[in-house]
Amino acid sequence: MRHDGILFERIKCSQFKETLELPVLFSFKARKISEKEMVAYSFLPPGMEKLLEGREFLILEPFNGGRFSIVKAFAQELKDGECRIVIEEEAARDRRLFERFSFCPEEVGEFTLQRKDRVIRQVYIVDMSLKGVRLLLKGQKRGAVERGELLTLIQGKRILTIRILWDDETRDGLLLGCEIVKANFNVMKFIMDHYVRHVKELMFQNA
Repeated sequence: MRHDGILFERIKCSQFKETLELPVLFSFKARKISEKEMVAYSFLPPGMEKLLEGREFLILEPFNGGRFSIVKAFAQELKDGECRIVIEEEAARDRRLFERFSFCPEEVGEFTLQRKDRVIRQVYIVDMSLKGVRLLLKGQKRGAVERGELLTLIQGKRILTIRILWDDETRDGLLLGCEIVKANFNVMKFIMDHYVRHVKELMFQNA
């Protein structure tokens, strides 16, 4: 039986002063030692144990209605592709934990935001889910756009129609929380392509 886990990797972006947390999903097999300990092996992606050593992460157990029972754990004593895992405590039950993925703005690239009266440049995706997106409007302040507005987010041939739900000023500019109303591309593939590329880079750095 395989277990699913998640490690939150803190990343610093060159165009974003805040530190982001990227959820790294993985799985492993385990031999139970006691109620609170197991030996984990056969990690996917391969080499994941090197990222886990000496760090806290989460183990996911399926729960009713598509939810997860989320358990905190700690990895130690890495040897020959195996590590000892100590179960710390049950953290929470939340089926929404992995719906949203964070990205460094420079990795996804610059977008433009089109309004009726003007075009706003230097717009970046900070995180994204199938239904929503959080944007950074670099150098902008409150009043640049209005809550409830329907706007068009454009990058090359990619077009998103979004509705602004909230805004917040930061050191980098204006953050917008938006609902995705319509897209002319596969949002899931867009998210996963960037996610997989970043995880591959992490694996390479820790090889």
